[in-house]
Amino acid sequence: MNETLLNKTSEEILEGVLAEFAKLAAIPRPSKHEEQVSNFLKDLLTACGFEVVQDKFKNVIADVPASPGKEDSPLTILQGHMDMVCVAEEGYTFNPTVDPIKLVRDKKFLTAEGTSLGADDGIGIAGILYLLKNLDAFDHGRLRIIFTTDEEQSMNGALNLDKRFVSDASFMINCDSEKFGELVVGSAGCVQATFWRELHYVRPDTKLGTNMTITIGGLRGGHSGEEISSGRVNALKLALQIMRAITKSGKIRLSRWSGGSAFNVIPNSSELVFATDLKPAEVQSICAEMERRVRKVYGATEPNLKIETKVIKRPDKVLHAKDYDLLTNFIELIHSGVYLMSPENPAQVMASANLGVVRMDDNIVELKLLPRGNADELVEEFIEGFKQAAQLCVFESKFATPSPAWTFNPDSKLLKLAENVFSEQNGYKPERQIVHVGLETGHFVQKNPALDIIAIGTTNEHIHSPNERLHLDTVAPQVKFIAGLLEKIAET
Repeated sequence: MNETLLNKTSEEILEGVLAEFAKLAAIPRPSKHEEQVSNFLKDLLTACGFEVVQDKFKNVIADVPASPGKEDSPLTILQGHMDMVCVAEEGYTFNPTVDPIKLVRDKKFLTAEGTSLGADDGIGIAGILYLLKNLDAFDHGRLRIIFTTDEEQSMNGALNLDKRFVSDASFMINCDSEKFGELVVGSAGCVQATFWRELHYVRPDTKLGTNMTITIGGLRGGHSGEEISSGRVNALKLALQIMRAITKSGKIRLSRWSGGSAFNVIPNSSELVFATDLKPAEVQSICAEMERRVRKVYGATEPNLKIETKVIKRPDKVLHAKDYDLLTNFIELIHSGVYLMSPENPAQVMASANLGVVRMDDNIVELKLLPRGNADELVEEFIEGFKQAAQLCVFESKFATPSPAWTFNPDSKLLKLAENVFSEQNGYKPERQIVHVGLETGHFVQKNPALDIIAIGTTNEHIHSPNERLHLDTVAPQVKFIAGLLEKIAET
């Protein structure tokens, strides 16, 4: 690597990258609302003198000429996504389509005031922008920058990217991983599955003299890929267990059920509104026993579970008994949680599904699920099973376009180069990781099966939550790692 980049201090690099990140944080960019940030990136890259394309999906693509003498080096893609998951603390006023992210910094971490930070994947883009503004500090071959949209919800940007932007490339460095020192070499495929059916209501029987709400709270929730094997309780599945327990002693007629926030988030809360012929004390006893059972099994991971009951006025309507049976039977049939561990690596989840949302309105109940598989065949297996369950329980279903799995390439030249560069720079060997989360890499491999890819990143904790934080001491090493890897590629 040229002396100019090595002579930059870590503090100088950090401040440069954070300056780029602050510009992104000032622009509202939730998924499906990326027009403003897309225009910003297009204008910035154009001002740098690059040839820039902005497609109809608001993806931004820029070609960067090679350093003098490196024009015949392999074309390498640097890639990240411009959208972010926008969530706020309870009670914090925040409009994700209007309000900027307010950054909070101390000596170790960068966080946000009251909201998620957006380091996933803003810090990846900021690092790329910093490198582009310091191209004379290191040698590099031909580069292509691809910033995609809507990664966090449907991966529509990567899905619809014209394959001509990928087909001529040899290598790709995805900058959307979450731990410095890990080289991600494979990821899960997934598909968003939505189910719904029409509801029929009746007046509650006056013999059902107890009317109550049950509120489940205090669960940890979390990312349905990264935390699916960490022993976290799904609030919707727990709500079903409570209803089943009530029906062992009496009758229940459900008026309303809600819980969950997104396909890819383990639900941490749920609420039931119902009528029953049990006494309030009997329902409270059932909830207390369920809480005891959960604590016995999951106490280490769910120490703050609370199941609260409240007597209310009689609801105006309750579900017809047949509708209640079809709804609860369907949720009983569909799998939620870890489905398969890797036969080769018992610590690696191979397949899972997450029941993310249950919503009831006046006429419709809607469920959202996200199955994942580190092989496309596993996702297909889920789809067929869910379709059968939906047919049995008279549910309509819709499956989005599946995001393909990215399978490990044991002959990856890029991986070997990356391991050597990382070890030389940091004094220890990086870990290879196959992750049980969805990355856009699967879509790029579909467009160019010969594309050699790794995914890397700074260390970002608690992503998709208001507790998200960036480890500042990983920013400068990440930039130097990318620059060093690009130099090695240019030498080939």
